[in-house]
Parts: sequence; C-alpha cells; structure tokens
Amino acid sequence: MFVDGFTSAAQQSDGQPSSTRTVPLLEPAQLFQAISGRFTSALPLVGWARELGDLHAELLPFLVDQAPRPRGFDGEQIRALIEKVVGEIDAWAARNIPRTNNARKHTHSLGEVISHIAKTYAEAWWTVLHSADVELRHQAWFHLGEAREGYAEMVNEIRARQLQLPLGISGIRRGRMHWKIE
Repeated sequence: MFVDGFTSAAQQSDGQPSSTRTVPLLEPAQLFQAISGRFTSALPLVGWARELGDLHAELLPFLVDQAPRPRGFDGEQIRALIEKVVGEIDAWAARNIPRTNNARKHTHSLGEVISHIAKTYAEAWWTVLHSADVELRHQAWFHLGEAREGYAEMVNEIRARQLQLPLGISGIRRGRMHWKIE
C-alpha cells in the first residue's frame, strides 16, 4: 500500500522478502517540511514531527533568552509532552520498522532522533531570525545540515537492513523514577 509515496512494510503483501520492502520513513526533506507544518500526510510520523517542532519551538525562547515566563507557562509540562510524543513514535516504530538480526545497532530510538532534529530545526531558525552574528547563523544552519545528512544516512541504512533502532525507553522518565536505597 502506498501512503504519500511510501510502501508500508507492515501492509505490503506482495510476497517479496522483507529485505526488498520499503520502510515507511520520511525522507529528510519531508521530515523538515513536516516539522515546519508544510507537509501533510496520513502517515502518523508527519503529525508527530510537527508536534515536536511546535513543542521545541515553544520551549526555546525561554531557554535561550531566559525570558520571563508568561502566566501558565510550564516548561516541565512541555518536556513531558515531548517525551509522550517520542514514546508514541517509538511505539509506532516498534510495530512498523523491521528489526534485522545482526544489523548494527543505533544509539537512539526513532522518536529521540526526530525530537533531536525538531529541536535542532527550532534552534537554527531561532538563531537565523534573532541573531545579528553572521557566523553564529552560519554555524546554526551548518549544524542543521549535518543533522539532515545524519538522518538521511540513518534512513538509508535502515532500509538496507544494515541498522537497527532501539525500541526506546519506557521505564526511566525524568520525575517518575522511584529509587529505593537501602
């Protein structure tokens, strides 16, 4: 089945071995468009990428400028929402992204990767729009380009069954850990 140009490995039933099926991941340009809200699709990754972009952008001014927080602003609540979206992406990835035995293991889950790219995107645009320092703006844009290249390489390796993503973390969350010290 095609979903905006993607063949869903979970829904494909053409009898092809899993190594030749397309993995339902966004291309780098589509991910950036999704984060910015300029791409729509039935693929849930698009909505989650947009949500992460919005959440990181909402949090950023208060981290960068140490601006006074408006009444009702809750940075911890925003971070908790980011964690929730990361968890939703990781749950989706566990169901839809093939896990290949003997493939190299990645250090971050898909949700963590998309959250990092959304944060980097928000930081780069914040810098470009608010900094008079040309070198700083260049560095921010260059860093965003590096994140894009890293994501593209990760997607290619996953599709080639050379990389396996971790399932994500479900047990340890900030503020929810309970340690018993004896």
